[in-house]
Amino acid sequence: MLRIHFTIEDLARTVLAGSRALPVAEAVMSLQAIRLGAGRRLTRWRSHVLERLPEGAALLGALVPASGWIPDFLTPSEPNHSGPAAFEAIRSTPRGRLAADLQRLSGRHRLPAWTRSLAEGDRAALNAVTDVLETYHNVAIVPFADQMRKVLETDRAWRMHTMAGGGLGTVLAGLHPQIHWREPVLELPGPRGTGDVDFHLEGRGILLCPHVFCGPRPRALLNDVDRPVLVYRPVWDPGGSGLVGGMSRRARPAEVPALGTLLGRTRAAVLATLATSDGHTTKQLAESLAISPASASEHVAALRASGLATSRRHANTMRHTITRLGIDLISAGNATGGTR
Repeated sequence: MLRIHFTIEDLARTVLAGSRALPVAEAVMSLQAIRLGAGRRLTRWRSHVLERLPEGAALLGALVPASGWIPDFLTPSEPNHSGPAAFEAIRSTPRGRLAADLQRLSGRHRLPAWTRSLAEGDRAALNAVTDVLETYHNVAIVPFADQMRKVLETDRAWRMHTMAGGGLGTVLAGLHPQIHWREPVLELPGPRGTGDVDFHLEGRGILLCPHVFCGPRPRALLNDVDRPVLVYRPVWDPGGSGLVGGMSRRARPAEVPALGTLLGRTRAAVLATLATSDGHTTKQLAESLAISPASASEHVAALRASGLATSRRHANTMRHTITRLGIDLISAGNATGGTR
């Protein structure tokens, strides 16, 4: 069990990731998704990437285990470490950090002989690893960046909606079924084989960061160098055809399968869409889901009658929003397999 301890200053400095730049950690974590299997919604993405793996990918395979802890130097998390700057940050990793990370990794996984030179700060070895990672990033992430951003931005909108209604504690408690908020301590599963660990943020706060390739378990990127980051799987995983080919409007009802069974696919899609902003008009709902305005109005009326949605008039338009009950229902749907 990992226990993350918050102070008042930490709570004030805890923020939701908001940058449109995808962190290089997405590429690193996606390597684990390839090896473990990526789930049905990423099956085509996995096939696409496997057909295009860059030469030298074995270098990455040696440093990124199939599961568990990933060397911190591969996942720089400072706000200015995005895009090309992230790879420059990796190339500039100090020798002491390389040695510490690889020593920790060697305690869990057998490392090939060439990693000794990397641990000793050999720039050629570090550049070779970074070059392969950058090439892999261009294969596995760049072609799908727009769709990934849609998934992550939808999650952020949903969390902001939750924060507005229940505060930061409600957001922390609802990040993942395996995360428990017992103020002022956040508890989640730690790396396997590490036992109980206590980590004090000491006023640095923490960045709440959804990652498409996080996997089924939340993970904390914690050290004394980078900004603390809590990574979790977003509420909405790619639906329909997944990252390859984009997410069609007709595919959206499948985003939360458990709700589709309960409410019907289209009504579940209407509820899910209402969770992505502070309000939709009937016309916006209809256009978003490629249904008629009459159908959108009918579904909103049913959701409103069930206490899952509310409607208020603004000027000359009626805006529909999700209620707290609706948010809780979506959260429960995801916890029972809606994001698998």
